[in-house]
Amino acid sequence: MLVEKVHFLLEWISAEELGAKSLAVNLSDIAACGGKPLDAFISIAVPDYIEIEWLDGFYRGMAEMARGFEVNLLGGDTTRSAGHLVINVAVTGIVPRTELLLRSTAKPGDALVLTGPLGASAAGVDLLLSKTTLDEEVAAPLIQAHFSPRPHVPEGRFLASSGAATAAIDVSDGLSSDLNHICEQSKVGARVFADKLPALPALFTAAQLMNKDPLDWILHGGEDYVLLAAVKREAANVLLQEADEEGLVLTVIGEVTGTGNAELVHPDGTVSALTPHGWDHFK
Repeated sequence: MLVEKVHFLLEWISAEELGAKSLAVNLSDIAACGGKPLDAFISIAVPDYIEIEWLDGFYRGMAEMARGFEVNLLGGDTTRSAGHLVINVAVTGIVPRTELLLRSTAKPGDALVLTGPLGASAAGVDLLLSKTTLDEEVAAPLIQAHFSPRPHVPEGRFLASSGAATAAIDVSDGLSSDLNHICEQSKVGARVFADKLPALPALFTAAQLMNKDPLDWILHGGEDYVLLAAVKREAANVLLQEADEEGLVLTVIGEVTGTGNAELVHPDGTVSALTPHGWDHFK
């Protein structure tokens, strides 16, 4: 569910972008299970200030995203809203039973891998909120990451079908929070290396110019919609090579431990607790 003023501001994002994003963030949940998305059902509560032309653009954006992943848009419900715009999408998907990726099955010794960079969306939001003006080559990829996330469905299918992945989740609430979900549900700990975390060069430039700590965006920002997976340690090197041959990017960022706690190893070797500070839906 996406709620105006909570998940998006209409003055920032176009109708087409919001339509595409509304579907993309739901396809990401299917990707996290290693599945192939099938059908989407869209329910929308529309306030009086939304024009028909805006709705046409919204559904165009959603339809374009659906075509890209061979997803059928199969209706849902439409009603009037006395408040803000509310969008709810339910997606079905399919995965072979033996390939299903869960949050509760990571094992100590597994390597932790990411399928893409972190923090760009959060940096883009900070840029928009602060109305900071940066050079286009710095600002554009960060704002684009927030408006137009790509669900990592091919990466999810690759991980699931490899037989090497033991668990996965999509990074929607922030790495610190989503890693904590895996640790809690798998009853494991984790060790993450700060200097291994992938991020766009523009993020570090923006952080320097805005006097921000880039690690805050990278660890806690959320809305990245990349996948975080645990993979069998002995299969990690071959998996990375096969991913590269498929045109996919996997980055090892740490390992699963048996401690029950998540830790962050800093470049100087010091270790601190990696506590969840990502998106909280009820804050």
